[in-house]
Formats: sequence, C-alpha cells, structure tokens
Amino acid sequence: MVSNCIRLLRSGVNIVGNMNFVSFRELRSSTGKINEMLADDGKIVVTNKGKPAAIMLKVNETDIEETLSLINQVNLSKAINNIRLAALRNGKSEMTMEEIDAEIEKSRQERRMKRLDVMNNA
Repeated sequence: MVSNCIRLLRSGVNIVGNMNFVSFRELRSSTGKINEMLADDGKIVVTNKGKPAAIMLKVNETDIEETLSLINQVNLSKAINNIRLAALRNGKSEMTMEEIDAEIEKSRQERRMKRLDVMNNA
C-alpha cells in the first residue's frame, strides 16, 4: 500500500481513501483548485518530494482557537508517547522515584555549573 501511495503522490493531486495529497509545487501553482478541495474535503496532505510534510485543515474564525488547541493536545500526546518509548528502550521506565529525583537534581546541578561558567567567563 505504501508503494501505491507513493506512486499516487508522484502523479500530482491524488485521493487515497478520502484524503487529498498535493505537492508543494502544486500548492504554489494551483491555489484556487486546492482551496476548493480544502473547502470540500476539510483536509489535505501536502507532500515534499513524495513524502508527507504538512497537513492543511479547513478552519473558520469561530473554531480556529479550538482547532489549534486540539492540534497542541495531539502534539503533546505524541511527545509524551515518544518519551515513554525512549524510556522503555533505555531502561529508564523502571526507575524509582528516588532515582528520578536524583536524575533531576543532577541535571539541575549541571545547569547551575554551566551558568556559573558562563558568568565567570563573561
């Protein structure tokens, strides 16, 4: 399926399921057509060299703040999941609260030392 999506992406504006894909090049050259697609479908994936690079969403002035808030929640959720996965991979997911507190204190000490070095070298 990925190869089919890539082949479709390389051909210009494409629909995979109910998702439209457009390249940055086409975005520049066919803004009117793409604006109509966005109005009709509500979302477009913008690609760069055949790979997804951005998502355009239909918004209006009454729901833009809610939409941005939801996007921020999704980004935060993704960041938390990435941190959890990294902790699982490097064995930090099994740390006790004492070990976590010690890591935090160590990081704070290192930050303080860097600040002192900067101040002393200024």
